[in-house]
Amino acid sequence: MTVTPLHLAVRHEHVAGEPTAPIVALHELVAALAPADRHDERVEDAFQAVLNADAILTGSFSKTLDTAIGPMRWTGYPPVDNNAFWYTACAVTYLGSADGVRGWWLHYTQRRDQLGDPLHLLTLIAPCACGTYLHADIPSEDALIAMLNELDTPPGAPVTCDHRLRIRAASYADQDHASFEPPF
Repeated sequence: MTVTPLHLAVRHEHVAGEPTAPIVALHELVAALAPADRHDERVEDAFQAVLNADAILTGSFSKTLDTAIGPMRWTGYPPVDNNAFWYTACAVTYLGSADGVRGWWLHYTQRRDQLGDPLHLLTLIAPCACGTYLHADIPSEDALIAMLNELDTPPGAPVTCDHRLRIRAASYADQDHASFEPPF
């Protein structure tokens, strides 16, 4: 084991023509950025999520979601950093409800895979008959068609609490019916 002795740093004055230390450059950059500028970037991220969501529907769900949901019907949300998790910008659209109270939602977000390539994720959020909400990822138009075809409830109505439904089996969240609050 090697131990490097700690020496008090000698104050180094910047000499003209000498490259600026990275920490000095960082402080200069941060001082030049106003919090309002950062807010504008976050709003732009939310708007970009709306544009991406529309593009995904047009490109990958052209016969279903793109036809049913008009362009720019999304609400964008900026990224959130709550010190425990980093939530990327997302977009959400309301799909409707049979009872006018508990509705269906479509959620879009973007993540990165192991190689750093963007992954566009669509999640269908549906009310359950027990009063909770369930979430199901929609990887493709064929998966969406299969999920909706196996439901035996009227369009927009809560789905039954049947764990065998593919809509529940494909879900990564709320397997135990824990979410009683409306999603948005």
